[in-house]
Amino acid sequence: MGMKKILLLLLTVTLFAWPTGLIWAGEPVVKIVVKTVLASQDSASVDPRISVLTRKLQSVFRYSSYRLISEESTHLRIGETGTVSLPGDRMLKVTPVRIIANRAELQLLIFKKERQIIKTRIQVLNHSSITVGGPEHKGGFLLFDIFNSF
Repeated sequence: MGMKKILLLLLTVTLFAWPTGLIWAGEPVVKIVVKTVLASQDSASVDPRISVLTRKLQSVFRYSSYRLISEESTHLRIGETGTVSLPGDRMLKVTPVRIIANRAELQLLIFKKERQIIKTRIQVLNHSSITVGGPEHKGGFLLFDIFNSF
């Protein structure tokens, strides 16, 4: 085997053995956690799994009942879209658009079946969450608490 072939083989082996995290170090990965909450006036019950979140919600929204429907998390690169299943044949598509200082700008699209019903962009502080009001569902409204860290 010639010297050029050995060097090429070593270079190829080195590239494949290189830790992936170092190759992608310049591209941030955003962890996103979406908690879907059903808020209503049906009762005065508060889901104990979201008691801290409920205190935050009660300062903004005037509902008497908050129930956690689902919680999903994903890790996305800038421009990559993740999908969260929602009740009532709905789906939330989340895309980190960019990082601005200490905030992630996220695009949110909500679909019912194949029809887009909500489109918005939000900015969320790193290691923080924001709650977005959503569509009606079973006599109440869906709220989406969206946490991110990068």
